[in-house]
Amino acid sequence: MILTAVSCSVYDASLLGDGTTNPGTGGKGSAGNSGAAGDTNSAGRAGSAGKADNGGASGSASGEGGMIDTAGAMDAGGEGPEGGTAGVGGAPTAGAAGSTGGSGGTSAGSGGTSAGSGGAAAGAGGSGGVTASGCAKLTVPLALSGDRAHFVISLSSAANLSSATTGIISMHLYVQAGAAGTIFNYVQDSQYRYFGVTTNMRPALKGLVGTWQTLTFNVGTQPPGSTGIDKTDIRRIGIEINAAPDTAGWSNPTIVYVDSITVMTPALSFPFETAATISTTPTGSDVAGQVMWQHNGSQDTTITTGVALAWQAMCP
Repeated sequence: MILTAVSCSVYDASLLGDGTTNPGTGGKGSAGNSGAAGDTNSAGRAGSAGKADNGGASGSASGEGGMIDTAGAMDAGGEGPEGGTAGVGGAPTAGAAGSTGGSGGTSAGSGGTSAGSGGAAAGAGGSGGVTASGCAKLTVPLALSGDRAHFVISLSSAANLSSATTGIISMHLYVQAGAAGTIFNYVQDSQYRYFGVTTNMRPALKGLVGTWQTLTFNVGTQPPGSTGIDKTDIRRIGIEINAAPDTAGWSNPTIVYVDSITVMTPALSFPFETAATISTTPTGSDVAGQVMWQHNGSQDTTITTGVALAWQAMCP
């Protein structure tokens, strides 16, 4: 039997605010029953076929001119009704269970004295425990209410995200440690004007712990407020981890895994499947190649030590 589980960088301070699954095991063949002793000439009972254990769950495989402390626009982001909201990511699906049981005993011993051979091998279990192969690991030691950190992808060319129906950014992530604070996407244009998800739509980290989630930010729909951003000239897509609105209780460090960032139109996809998709050296300037990098400008990342960006081959 096969079991299937379905799961599946400026800036306005007033607005910016492993657990792993055990891998599946192969099924075990059960030994055949020994033949019954008993009547003369009666054949011993043949061993029964080994029963395959259920397989473990398998996961779904799911830069330009430099800038200095990208501070700028006051009132970053309109407080409109539309902002990024936390969507529910696909949960991992179950891996295939061992499909081949061991063969049962086929012959009885003379006079019922020998047992049939039991099932010796079972099919391989599902490759459980891994729901993302390759991801960015964001480590942020939140300790004060004003703490925040920025992680950025600098686009090779400007992206027009002004469409209310297609100017949408999605981020697939897993929060391993995040007892307080928020996480959300933001964008910047060529003039470094910041535009983030509205405050009331920023998801709490603690509500995302332990499962893969997809967060969306409709750049096209959200009113720009007084930022003056040009939504047809988006040059950077960022992730902000912020201690606000909480005043205590943060995970130190807060740890988040990001599997991918995508844009609906223009069609852009940033799956962090290899180490080459991450720049681990903090900097205050754009990094070429559309890789993720950590912005260490003082108005982008207010934490002086401990913030880190790394690549990890196997994620929760």
